[in-house]
Amino acid sequence: MREFHQWRSRESGGSPTQVGGFTLVEMVFVLGIMALLLWIAIPSLHGINSGKLLTKNTADLQGMLTQARAQAMLSASYVFVGFYESDGSRPDSLRPAPSGTGRLWVGVAATKDGTQGYNTTNAASWSTGNLMPVGKLRFFDNLHLATNAAFYASNVTANTVSPVGDASATNTPFGWPIENSNSVAQFTSGVIQFTPQGTAMLPGSANPPEYIQIALIPTHGNLVMNNTTNAAVIQVDAITGAVRTFRP
Repeated sequence: MREFHQWRSRESGGSPTQVGGFTLVEMVFVLGIMALLLWIAIPSLHGINSGKLLTKNTADLQGMLTQARAQAMLSASYVFVGFYESDGSRPDSLRPAPSGTGRLWVGVAATKDGTQGYNTTNAASWSTGNLMPVGKLRFFDNLHLATNAAFYASNVTANTVSPVGDASATNTPFGWPIENSNSVAQFTSGVIQFTPQGTAMLPGSANPPEYIQIALIPTHGNLVMNNTTNAAVIQVDAITGAVRTFRP
């Protein structure tokens, strides 16, 4: 149905003009197109936001590793960076943090006397009494340690190890707070050690690798996103301790 109204310009004294309204069918058609465009745009916007969050989290983690290396060299001590992944759908206030996927905890500790802090022939003989925290415990939501992603082997050599995310490769599971590891959890998802010379290694490893790397995939809570193109790898040069990040 169309309605017509007469309108006359006060200034010009012009002739009446017809103004048409929209029919119900036209309005429904336009709203349908708008809904379709919104449905198409939402996944793209979510992907953009997820990519930005991954970029920020990766940069923060790279910064923590770089600072840990600097601390080891500055204090002439051994500094350890521990990783633990918990259930991202559960409150972060739960203690101990429930195991699972989607929330990455990272803690940094240094030895008080400048020694390695464990027996090299028995890396499990860890003495928390010789450790002191460096900074605060941090956690990163919507982040998963990925050890089996297709991009994981990119830009690596035959002597690259990927211990973070693999509990079997963790030889020194200290916890946080240092004196009461059950308050949060033990860092059973991986430990990287920096020496006073600035090199990086796995605690207790007899054969130092050339590179140590960490693969990251974004999650939504505890649900891992299947889009592996939105991923990142943090790579530590074990010889120099230098840290870099690359994306697939």
